[in-house]
Amino acid sequence: MSSPPPSNGLPLRRNGKPQSCEPCRKAKAACGHELPICQRCRRRNIIAQCTYHPAPLTRPPTSPVEGARVQKKAGSATNADATRHHGQHVNGGSNLLFLVNQRVKDSEDIRVSSSEFLGPTSFSAVFRDNQANIGEDLLMMQSEDEFSSEVNNEQDQWWKSERISLGTGILKHFPEQQLCWRLITRHILSCDVELHIPSMKYSLESIWSTYGEFLNEPRSHESLTTMAQTLLHNELVPIPTCRSTGEWLESFTGSRLRWEIIGTFFAIFGLAVMSMPDLIGNSLVKEDEIFRDRRKYARKMSECAEACLILCDDSSAVNEYVVWLMHHIHTLNTFYSGDASRQLWRRHGAIASAITSLGLHRGSDATNSPSTMVAELRKLIFVAAFISDKQLATFTGRPPALSRRYSVCQLPLDLTDVELMADDETLKVIIDTKLDCNGWRKDTTVTQSTTGRAWMVMAMIRDEILELSLGPDIGSSYLRRDDVKQRSEQAYASLPAHLRLQPGDPMFLQTASDMLILRVNLSLEFLLNRFLLERLPDDGSQQNKQDMLNTAKEMLDRIIILSANRDRLHEHQVGFSWAIVYFGIPTAGVLAMELLKQSKYPNLYPLTLPRSEVIQNLSIFIGCLGSIRPTQGNYTLCVRMRKVIRRILDQVLEPVSAFNAQLTPSSMEAESHFVPDIDISSVMGPTDDPDFAEWLSSVDWTKGPWVNSY
Repeated sequence: MSSPPPSNGLPLRRNGKPQSCEPCRKAKAACGHELPICQRCRRRNIIAQCTYHPAPLTRPPTSPVEGARVQKKAGSATNADATRHHGQHVNGGSNLLFLVNQRVKDSEDIRVSSSEFLGPTSFSAVFRDNQANIGEDLLMMQSEDEFSSEVNNEQDQWWKSERISLGTGILKHFPEQQLCWRLITRHILSCDVELHIPSMKYSLESIWSTYGEFLNEPRSHESLTTMAQTLLHNELVPIPTCRSTGEWLESFTGSRLRWEIIGTFFAIFGLAVMSMPDLIGNSLVKEDEIFRDRRKYARKMSECAEACLILCDDSSAVNEYVVWLMHHIHTLNTFYSGDASRQLWRRHGAIASAITSLGLHRGSDATNSPSTMVAELRKLIFVAAFISDKQLATFTGRPPALSRRYSVCQLPLDLTDVELMADDETLKVIIDTKLDCNGWRKDTTVTQSTTGRAWMVMAMIRDEILELSLGPDIGSSYLRRDDVKQRSEQAYASLPAHLRLQPGDPMFLQTASDMLILRVNLSLEFLLNRFLLERLPDDGSQQNKQDMLNTAKEMLDRIIILSANRDRLHEHQVGFSWAIVYFGIPTAGVLAMELLKQSKYPNLYPLTLPRSEVIQNLSIFIGCLGSIRPTQGNYTLCVRMRKVIRRILDQVLEPVSAFNAQLTPSSMEAESHFVPDIDISSVMGPTDDPDFAEWLSSVDWTKGPWVNSY
């Protein structure tokens, strides 16, 4: 009689054979019993699901919380082992930053999820076209060579312990329940909310109703460890296909809570704190903690959100919730590093990669989505990323990461958050009765989708403009300028009337503050499109340069409108500050330099520039730059621009004789009517700030990104 096969340390079944892993047992397939991953699971690329359950037929707990209680004792022992291995407890998150930076696993599992988007030129396209003949399993197979190296079980267990410790440290910083709700309310009031608000509120309610006993004060290390283990286990479970709004909500809340959701709330809390007016911010956070420093508190929220993103790597594939988390981290970090930092650019590249990996750039509708609501939310995710991509590319002068040429740029339907939650039949009636043929609402209600649609219309035109401005054929790009400019005018005119700025309307300034800043910023985005087109190299026509100055002046006029209504806009500090940096700095820089040229060469200057009006508006803009708080990432840029514009105004109003002598045109220049370029360093004079001096020398004020020479 043959001897039973070796068990390799696995539990034996009643017949004496080793226990099969869970995927093989459920599929009733022959398992190779290899440790830690059997060969069949390697071939099918389901490494994360290959586990050997000691009692596979045991009925699971009735709820995950009950299961967490059962695991509490075991979880405590596991964490104790992790503590001995790592050398110290994760107490108050003291090791949080170290664990956040430890991103690379020594033995990383290689995964290519079948749920990720693969286009028509991919390696699997020819097989996918013949899927009916070869079966699904072969499509998921990978080369055995990719898994030739065995995963060291001891290292793998150490990594799991590290992730449990990291999760425990994250949860220690989750705000108490009352503060959570105050911050969420603040975020909805003062920020451009890009999430589905009812779902956001439902998720937070679910966190406290399901895990309140773990998060209520005083929090114990053991209970947080148990909760962290539960969330880490949820990351290994693929998100199911949802056929209704209820199923969709249940897929990431309650017992199925995921690190993506926890991380998104951390980012939202940070955004809420950073967007508060000073007086409110000081009274909202706890007086007896370091949270009185809002910047420090928001940075801690950002670190926790980043750590949650690391824990999301355990998921079998990227999902929409991960993209939302990445987007909110990206937005929060603009407060610290500014809009032109390398860190922000790298994060933005990761978002674009996740968008294309999910296939969101290929569009989403009811035909390829389980429900209309899921399809619309996917559109909103892509729209938010696409708009951010164009704005960041414009600000930095770098090529965009997402292009309309490779994307199906669908506009989300102009529906409210509540209407989106209706069943498909009810939603169809709402669409037929409340929306016009273009998807806009027939009434003047402004929804999250309304703002997304409006900005997306402008962003699609911006994508064409960036192609002309940053592409290799910039010398001939002016030939397409008139066509793009005309379509830009048509795009802005296609927006509903209540979204367009109409300065001649006597009721304009009496609109609500949120509508005021929305309409002004949308009009500034439209004017910036025109401004960028007019800056393209041309055949030397003075008319186009005059048009550029007129557009810059009009943009500065509208920023002055915001400044004049700052008392009404105190709840929208984020939008006001962003308008100053994004729209104001380039236009004010152009006008200031042109004003200086006009002052130094009045007889040669060929353009029309209203001197008194421009001086007054630039003086007001200096005050706007001074309103940017030191806690904001673009503060240094605003300080530098304030110095430059102030010094230029000094030169214009009180010319220095030596400076005039230096800039006296030669007879050759006088005969050719050529306006010489002005060296900005001679305007600024000596400076004690070496960083400022280096920045001045790096900006070509006459031929750089914002000013053309004559």
